[in-house]
Amino acid sequence: MKKITRKFIFSLAALLPVMLLSTNSPAAEEEKSEPKIYKCRQCVKYTGWRGNIDFGGAYVTDESLRFGDYRGLEKDGFYAAIDGDIHFRNLQGRYFDLKAQNLTYDSRELDLRLGIQGVYEVRFGWQGIPKYRGYGTQTPFIGVGYGGRNLTLPEDWVYANTTIGMDALESSLNVAPMKTQRKILDAGWTLNMGSAWKYRIDYQQQRKKGTRTLGAGMYYTNATILPAPVDFKTDQIDMDLTWAGKKAQVKLGFITSQFSNLNSTLTWTNPFHAQPQHQTFRAALEPGNKSYQFNLAGALAITPRIRLTGQAAAGQLSQNDPFTAYTINPIYSDRPLPRSSLNGKLDTSTYNLTGKIYARLNNRLSFTARGKWDERDNKTPVDLYTPVITDLIPDKPRYNRPYSYKRELVSADLRYRAHRVIRLSGGARQENMDRTLQAAERTEETTWWGEVKISPSYYSELRFKYESGEREVSDYMQPDDGGPVDHPLMRKFNMADRDRDRMLIELDLMPWESFGINLSYIKAEADYDNSALGLQSSDDESYSINLNYALGKKANMYAFYTHDDIDAKLLNTSGGNAEPWNADTRDRIATFGIGLSTDINEKSSLGIDYVSSNSTGDIWVQSTDDNEPFDPLKTDLRNAKVHFDHEFSEHWGLKLYAEYEKYSSRDWMIDGLGVDGINMVLTMGEQSPDYNVWYFRAQASYRF
Repeated sequence: MKKITRKFIFSLAALLPVMLLSTNSPAAEEEKSEPKIYKCRQCVKYTGWRGNIDFGGAYVTDESLRFGDYRGLEKDGFYAAIDGDIHFRNLQGRYFDLKAQNLTYDSRELDLRLGIQGVYEVRFGWQGIPKYRGYGTQTPFIGVGYGGRNLTLPEDWVYANTTIGMDALESSLNVAPMKTQRKILDAGWTLNMGSAWKYRIDYQQQRKKGTRTLGAGMYYTNATILPAPVDFKTDQIDMDLTWAGKKAQVKLGFITSQFSNLNSTLTWTNPFHAQPQHQTFRAALEPGNKSYQFNLAGALAITPRIRLTGQAAAGQLSQNDPFTAYTINPIYSDRPLPRSSLNGKLDTSTYNLTGKIYARLNNRLSFTARGKWDERDNKTPVDLYTPVITDLIPDKPRYNRPYSYKRELVSADLRYRAHRVIRLSGGARQENMDRTLQAAERTEETTWWGEVKISPSYYSELRFKYESGEREVSDYMQPDDGGPVDHPLMRKFNMADRDRDRMLIELDLMPWESFGINLSYIKAEADYDNSALGLQSSDDESYSINLNYALGKKANMYAFYTHDDIDAKLLNTSGGNAEPWNADTRDRIATFGIGLSTDINEKSSLGIDYVSSNSTGDIWVQSTDDNEPFDPLKTDLRNAKVHFDHEFSEHWGLKLYAEYEKYSSRDWMIDGLGVDGINMVLTMGEQSPDYNVWYFRAQASYRF
């Protein structure tokens, strides 16, 4: 950390003159400022109906799943563009709010609220979220879709030992977009029962449909990347009862959810040449589950200077879907399961408590203490299972591993106003974690931190924060449950001894009232000195600058730049002879943005935004083999937006919007391979996204 200290001293010496120069003039300007007039933001500003409806059309120049991600605009062509919001108010407190966005897109959103202010509120919402999960994917399988539980091959399919011999592969390929569509329905009600009591209940249902990739195949021989179906449903109910007094508040809550997968298994025809018993494979998909939790939160002002807050929760998660047989292979069909279902139960009812106490000792000194105790008790029954790996290789019996833990987290800090312009704070945090059936039974991590804030004026502030943490681990032992065994010197990074230091320097300046500057620098280093194998060290460094400039009352400009460096060193072994290898990873991410929003005149406004982001990921591996280095991973994004609004009259207006996005990427793991680029693996030919798309939208706006 000597390097960090030297960097901080240099930064502080360079920035203090700027701060001192900005001390006098803003203070003088503040003395001349006039007192602000209070404005009631909650008061009724109008009665009756108000709103606006925007309707028109949109056009997308090119088809791209990546561009349509979350936007719902993956196909080229014309779209209807409809948005709007409608409001009602009256002097009796009744209100109605309806907001609609992208009504004709897959990313449509609707939010409705109505009620009587201070008495009750009714809520209803609807949202669509499209998400792409693959780019340029193809497959020869038939039956692809969210209901595709059984994938077959064309009648003229040519089976072979490798993908090169599959003569009918190219003619059998069909486009198989990897995309999911999430639909969210919300409904809720809030009732104020007098001045102190309030009841709230919310219901949400999520449906998620589409396809995703799934890898499976014959153990040690061939493998296939498949288009697996996605058809999920989640129902959730969340409610609470709140009491609020002058010195105390209490909230009792309950939340429950249920997840179900309408596709419990996926069956597919083996595309490789195989024995009759290996011509069909089957895999289990995500099982359904349930959960519930009771929670209690409260706050108490013991004295004007001492406050106590806390939260407790108790709940349970369960999973009890029927087991799928070990294998579809008839040779091993006689292997009995130890039970018909997992009967999985994860109990958190013992305790899950969070507390906080705050005390102002005097006008300059305050003290805060926090505590959190969290337990996860996995009560899933333990049995002996004899699985069949990929429907082909019988494995030796092994017990399931119901993992549990207990976590304790306590912290305390002091904050002291040393001077009118100087604030000091510091504290400590202790986190202890006890695990069962894991490599490390106990980890203890202690972190100390300190912070200095210097505010020479209302228009400048320098903040420096430094923290240092040390994690110690008990004896590291491989669990003996019949499962895969790690190298005895291997250490998992989250259960390994670690020394970590982090530093933050942040400067806020406002040389004049219309111009603001924010500079920040973050440096973090972590060393895993006691890990003979595994992650050895990591180094994160980030710096950014944000500028904001107000051009009078009608225009505003902004600009920002952020740069992140992430480095890591790893050491490990491979193969039956434990051949050593080490790797260095280096990620570089740079993001730049600039924008302008302005009122051209009383009836017209203009906005311009531009963002550029690029990243490079390098991986260097050194081993006993003379391997070629990996090509760099790269992404490059350019996005520009322009919007123009104009009012023709009191009721009618025009909205124009244009967006251009160019995205390119390179990934050596998938680029150029196609579906048959690996002899022993039939893939879906996924490629790195590479596109440039224009999106135009024109809408007439009617206000009432």
